[in-house]
Parts: sequence; structure tokens; C-alpha cells
Amino acid sequence: MRAESGLRRFARAGDDRRVFWAVSFDGGALLGRGGLDNLPGMMASSWSVSRGVFLGKKFLCFAVLAGVLAGVRPVAAQPELLDGVAAIVNGYVITYSEVREFVQPALLQLRRDYSGEELRERVRAAQLDALQSLIDRRLIIDEYHTKGYRLPDNIVDTQIDEIIATEFNNDRVAFIKTLQAENITLSQYRDRLRERLIVQAMRNHKLQQQIVISPYRIEKYYQEHLDDFKVGDQIKLRMIFIRRGAPPAAGEGEPVAPDPQRRLAEEILTKLREGDSFESLARLYSQGREAQQGGDWGWIGRNVLAQPLDQAAFALQPGQHSDIIETRDGYYILFVEAFKPAHTKPLAEVRAEIEQTLLQQERARVQEEWVKNLRERAYIRLF
Repeated sequence: MRAESGLRRFARAGDDRRVFWAVSFDGGALLGRGGLDNLPGMMASSWSVSRGVFLGKKFLCFAVLAGVLAGVRPVAAQPELLDGVAAIVNGYVITYSEVREFVQPALLQLRRDYSGEELRERVRAAQLDALQSLIDRRLIIDEYHTKGYRLPDNIVDTQIDEIIATEFNNDRVAFIKTLQAENITLSQYRDRLRERLIVQAMRNHKLQQQIVISPYRIEKYYQEHLDDFKVGDQIKLRMIFIRRGAPPAAGEGEPVAPDPQRRLAEEILTKLREGDSFESLARLYSQGREAQQGGDWGWIGRNVLAQPLDQAAFALQPGQHSDIIETRDGYYILFVEAFKPAHTKPLAEVRAEIEQTLLQQERARVQEEWVKNLRERAYIRLF
């Protein structure tokens, strides 16, 4: 909602008092103000009696709370108290409900992970982050309008069509019903989507400038983060897995017959000892996910496999295969193709990775500097 010129002063918090103002939806006059503690009585007397405009109009009552983002809620018993002002940005009002809606997905996760005072602290931090994001979004949208840019309507329409196709299986009726269930009109949804597209386009536009990472910065980062590039012992592993079978039924007093799958594993082991290719036997007999790749697990470090397999694998020399390793789920035969001792990855191996990390950092810095400049040129008031 765009605040008119007279609204710039409608919310003022004096001293430690929590102050509210009421403004008519249709642009009518300022109705009154008072401490929130006096809200019930004022609504019943001074406004409803002496302010005749109160009862006959739909209005929005903004609760301006000094601690609105610290978890203080409007008086729930008064249905007229619909929302609270969290901030004003260049005359645009950001309401508490917008902050609440923006932060809601994060709150669901926080409530699953935390409780008590820690939850309250994290909720306050998430609300402040959400408010800052909404402020930055409004600044970017204002910059878009200031620059005279224009987003064609067909781009928004195309995006909506894609959402209906991918998320609603091309069912437009289901899409509309979902909006209705969330009390959102199609027009409101279009406006929100347009704003998201504008912010995305403006951010991407700022990143079009070429960013070059010098070799010196890459080498400096490498030297300062050597621990990040250290790796432990590694082996190049192949594996044959035979799933444990159901043992044949035995009569009373008879010994339990051996698992036929165990016999298959023993036959495979015999073939390996006779010189057959581990890769070929894995393709032919293994029941593991890597069977079609010849049982290839690639390079792995310690503690990737279950303990019995890990110990057996790292005890092998390159070119050796293990005996049968029996576990609850089946029978394993391991083969180590190569071994690499613990080492620090050389710069040549990680140069591209470091460059990408530095590029991301530089893009983030460019974005933050841009938004910081927008903040410095804007009128921002927090409540």
C-alpha cells in the first residue's frame, strides 16, 4: 500500500509509549490516536460516539509498536486492530503482516529445531532479517521505477502459465482455487509476481558487469585456506555385493542348510583367485547399485563405508581383493585399484573451485554495495 503525503507522520512512537493511529481505507481523515492500553475504551467511547465516521467505514488500524519485531502482538481481542507498521520506506508502508508472511517458512523450521528462549531469540533474528529483506526489495523496486524501466505484461503472463503447468498440471481452476484458499486474488498474485521478477531482473542487471579474479587473489586464498584442501587417505574401490538369501527350510533336528547366496559368493571368489576380471564379475553377478559400472565406487576416503567394510578395504594393497565379508544384509568382496595417501590438493587442482568461490563473494559484495547505496539515498523509518 502506498502511503499518501499525509501518512508520513501518521505513526510516531513517543518516549516508551506504544502509539497507534487509525486511517480510513478510502483515504479519509486521520481518526485519532491513543495508547494501546486504552484501546478498548477508546474504541467503545471516543471513536464510536464522538467520531461518527468510525462505525460506517471499513478502516485499517495500524498498531505502531516500539517492539513490534520482538514478538509483541496487536491486541487480539479487538478485530478492528488489523495490522501494524514495521517500517516506512520512501513513503511506502511495510506492515507487520508482510513481515510475518515473509518469515513464515523459516518459522516453521525454527519451531521444529528449537524451543524456549533460544527459539524466541532466533525468531526475533529471523523477523529482523525478513524486515531488512522487505526494505531492500522495496528500495530495488523504487530504483526500477526511478530508472524508467518497464516489465512487459507478457513476461508476467508467461511466468504464471509456467507455474500453472509445472505446479498445477495445467489446471488453471486448481490454481485459482489455491489462490482463493489463501485469500489472494489473481490481481494481487500478479502484482507480487511482478515485483519478484523486477527484483530478480534488477539484481541480475547489476551482475552483468564483468568481474575478474586475479591470479594473485586465487593464490592468496589458497594459502590462507590450506586446511580446506587437505584430504585423508583415499582408495579407488570396486565392490561385488550378493544379497543374503532365505535359507532352505530344515526339518526338526536337522542342521540349517547353508545360504545358497553364500555359495554364489564363494564361487565368485574362486573365479577371482583363478584370475578372472573383478570388473567383469561385478557386472555379471553383483546386486549392488554400481553393478553396471563394474562395481566402481571411485575414490573414497575413510569412514565412508560401514566399519567392517572400511577396515577391510583400507587393509588391502592396490591390486588386491578381499575375502568374503559377511554382514546382516549380504556378502561383499572388495577390490582396491589404487591408493592415495593423505595430502593437500595442489593449487592447479583447485584453482577453478577457488575462482568460483571468489566470484560468488565478489558478486555478493557488489550487490550489498549497491543496496547500501540505495539505503543511504532513501527515507527509511523503523518502528
